[in-house]
Amino acid sequence: MVLSAIWLLGLPGDWLLDDFSLLDGSFPSLLRPLTYLTFWLNFETTGPIPWAYRLTNILLHAIAVQYCYRALKRIVGDQRALLAAALFAVHPLQSDAVLYVFSRPTVLMGLFLWVALDCWLAGKHKWSILSFTLALASKEEAIAFPLVLVLLHLSISRNSREWRPIGIMFALATATGAFAVFATRAIGGSGAGSQSGVSALDYLATQPAVISWYLAQLLIPQFPGMRWQVDLWPQWGILFWLLPLALAIIARQYFTRAQSLFWLLAGLAVLLPSSSIFPIADLAASRRMYLAIPLFVLAVPITTPRWLPAIALLYAAISANWATILYRDPAQLWKTTMALQPANIEPILQYCKYISPAEALRALEQQAFPQSPAYHRELGRIYLELGKPVNALGAFGRALGLEPGIASNVHNRGVALKALGQHEAAEADFKRALEIDPNHAPARKALATPSK
Repeated sequence: MVLSAIWLLGLPGDWLLDDFSLLDGSFPSLLRPLTYLTFWLNFETTGPIPWAYRLTNILLHAIAVQYCYRALKRIVGDQRALLAAALFAVHPLQSDAVLYVFSRPTVLMGLFLWVALDCWLAGKHKWSILSFTLALASKEEAIAFPLVLVLLHLSISRNSREWRPIGIMFALATATGAFAVFATRAIGGSGAGSQSGVSALDYLATQPAVISWYLAQLLIPQFPGMRWQVDLWPQWGILFWLLPLALAIIARQYFTRAQSLFWLLAGLAVLLPSSSIFPIADLAASRRMYLAIPLFVLAVPITTPRWLPAIALLYAAISANWATILYRDPAQLWKTTMALQPANIEPILQYCKYISPAEALRALEQQAFPQSPAYHRELGRIYLELGKPVNALGAFGRALGLEPGIASNVHNRGVALKALGQHEAAEADFKRALEIDPNHAPARKALATPSK
């Protein structure tokens, strides 16, 4: 737990990405109710203060590290469990889960899954089921946990009485998975399943490459950018999923007694919900390695040199400190990501939120994305802040031309027209935006606000 204190260096800083959705205190209830309960408690106790939310993440992570050590110690002994838990605590891949407030579902889920594993290994199956249920209420990706228990059963336990509680967990996981499919279809802009923009086959084919990049980052941590940019692989990439199966057949003797193959398969198992046929708009995200890190660490053979673990831990701690420095300054975080991903528009759009309008305009002019509606929307917003409504109207018009029939684009043009004093034309755009999307709140608010 003490090692987790390194993340306290990342407490300062502003909100990032989806964090902004937490500012109004209204939280959805369809998915992850336990996580949103913690967000609500944060909001009620401290208000929208980013460091308080981030501190909660860090405390949850510190407790998860303690239970990670307790659980793994029951299987591999004190020394190896300590190394795995230490790398789990400080590895820079964890920065996305611990310091990005909106990643709390991952940390909370991880905490309850480590508690569930500890209870399971202590023979407290009912408590394990309860903790697993809490993990499911934190994040639906916990559905892979029963598969890990099956691997554990086949590797070291083989106690027939375990099948009943495992079956109960599989039933809970199946129900949660089915509900997640329904919820991602019902929640607009969920970015998952049918709303991911990626076909199931393309997603599945790309994930072996993504997992290989995760493993590379695990061995040699380097900041890849706040949002990884990943190109889709051809569908024959699905064949790479056969590699773990082939490895399991070739190295069966390393599966028994929780040896290297067991930990490798367990690590892949916890990645399955976010790397399987259920696609997510973000093809890669560091936080998906949150649970897998100590499992993959234990997959390294015991015969490694004794000095290597100490070097690995030191390197990870230094890298984690670098990550916290970046997270303290969101503008620098996105500027670094822009340099690493020059073809990705997302970093520059985010960067513009943390700098002055004049600086943002220069940045947008230097790194243009003329075929992106989002680029022109941001350019229009900056022009409005600079008091240049004519330029804003042109930018919003280009966004509408590239992406017609979108309520926000029509509304934005109306805002520029209103700034130019063309109130009738602006009102017509606001009404048109509501015709496209009756729930478009900004357009409804604009119509309710009297023109000056």
